[in-house]
Amino acid sequence: MKKFFLLFSLTFCSVVCAKTFVVGVQDIAFYPLYDFPNSSHSKELLDAFAKSRGYEFIYLPLPVKRTNYWYEEHAIDFKYPDSVRWIGDRSVYKQLKFSVPAVKLVAGTVVKAENRGKQRLEIKTLGTVLGFHATMWLDLIDSGNTKLVESTSPLNIVKQVLYGHIDATNIEPSVVNYYLALMGKENGLIIDKALPYEIYSYQLSTIEYEDVLLEFNQFIKSNQEFLELLRKKYNLTDIREY
Repeated sequence: MKKFFLLFSLTFCSVVCAKTFVVGVQDIAFYPLYDFPNSSHSKELLDAFAKSRGYEFIYLPLPVKRTNYWYEEHAIDFKYPDSVRWIGDRSVYKQLKFSVPAVKLVAGTVVKAENRGKQRLEIKTLGTVLGFHATMWLDLIDSGNTKLVESTSPLNIVKQVLYGHIDATNIEPSVVNYYLALMGKENGLIIDKALPYEIYSYQLSTIEYEDVLLEFNQFIKSNQEFLELLRKKYNLTDIREY
C-alpha cells in the first residue's frame, strides 16, 4: 500500500507540480527562426529543453517595439531570443542574466546578387523589421547617409530589396532565404561580405531564474548533436562560411 501511495504521489506531482514559466517572444513571423505559436527552430529548441526538465513553457508574443520593457510591463520569466548584443539602453539590463549561446547566426548585409561589392556609403536605403536595431549601420543612419526603411513584414522587406526599391537589408539570411524559396527566387539575394557582418548568438535571458538558466546551459552543452540536426532541419545559415 505504501508503494502504491508513493507511486501515486510521484505521478500526481509530475502532472500538478510541474513548474510553469512565461517566455516573452517577439510577435512577428520570423520563420524559420521563430513564428510563435507555430513550429520553428526557437520553439522546438525551447520545448525540448522544457520537456527534459519537466517544465511547461507558455509563450507570450509581445510587441517588438517594446522589447526593452517586457520584463517590467508583462512580468515574464524569460525572454527568447535575447542577446547581450541588444542590451542598449534597456532599463533592466543590470539585472539580466544570459545563457550560453543557444544558436549562432550571421548579422550581415543582404543585397541583390548583381549589386554585391558596393561601399558602405553607397547603401542609401536599408530595410529592417520594425523595432529591430540596425546595429552596424547606426553611424550612417545618424549622419543621414543611409535611410532606414522599416516594416512589420520580413517578406515585404525581402521583396523591396529583390525588386530594387531599397538597397539592402539586415534581416537574418536564413529568414531571407526562406522567403526567396517561397517566391522561387533562390539566390536572388546574398550576404555581401564586402559590407559589415558579424557572428552573434540567440540567448535565453532571465532576471529571477538563474537556476533554470544554468540547466538550460547544461542542456545546450550536452545536446550538440540535437542542435546540429535542428539547425539543418530549419536550414539555418552555416556560420562556418563566415
